[in-house]
Amino acid sequence: MKIILTILTCLLLINTGANDNNNFKAEFNNALKKNADISELAQGEAAVINIWATWCGPCIREIPEMNELVQEYSNKNVRFLAFSNEPMSTYKSFLKKRPDFKFDYELSFGDARSISLLKALDKQRGGTAIPLHILINKDGEVEEVFIGASPANIQKIKTFLDKQASAE
Repeated sequence: MKIILTILTCLLLINTGANDNNNFKAEFNNALKKNADISELAQGEAAVINIWATWCGPCIREIPEMNELVQEYSNKNVRFLAFSNEPMSTYKSFLKKRPDFKFDYELSFGDARSISLLKALDKQRGGTAIPLHILINKDGEVEEVFIGASPANIQKIKTFLDKQASAE
């Protein structure tokens, strides 16, 4: 229950456009501590967080482009994290059919944290809000949140990553 409240608080800050979003990284790390499948974000580490599902066509189509970004920025102190409310077994079955759509970054499946994120976003936006991207800068602030898979959104992520890399 505490994780759900933490995530909902974080989403409220993000989605209301609150300027005081610099606590997101701390709150997110607090939620990550509760579940060991993904480690906390480090001080000075930027993050690209993706919420997706195997049934989401746009989510799947962007995997190769996202993997290219993972490779391009592999030594730039950036973490790529993907959350799905599906069990890992669903992803493994998907990979048997589509092995070319394997993620090159950290994954979390079926945990309360991602399920809570998805449900809160569904409620606020009136639909299934994926793929969802949350960009966290090296200061721990939410820089941008956007929905959808498109070349323009991949470019937004690339611009964000270039900005973070130049801040080193």
